[in-house]
Amino acid sequence: MEKGYEKIWREKRRFILTAVSFAFLFYFLLPVSLIYFPETMNRQSFIPGVTWAWAYAFLQIIMIWLLGWLYHLKAKKLDKLTEQMIQEE
Repeated sequence: MEKGYEKIWREKRRFILTAVSFAFLFYFLLPVSLIYFPETMNRQSFIPGVTWAWAYAFLQIIMIWLLGWLYHLKAKKLDKLTEQMIQEE
């Protein structure tokens, strides 16, 4: 039974570490790109009147919502597995 809990814990930890690493990388790429590529980030993007820096900043909001939604789905799956293990005991 403990092997099942350990498996669930490892799966949850792997997902969280991956998601947090991706979020930090995505978040810190904006200031880094503004430092090293200011001309590119100040050009107009595919949205008229919006620079690439602003487009990237708005994408960060969408990225956080998507990560939250993915976490919600993963947590539901892991909760079902935990419930099954509890009922098997």
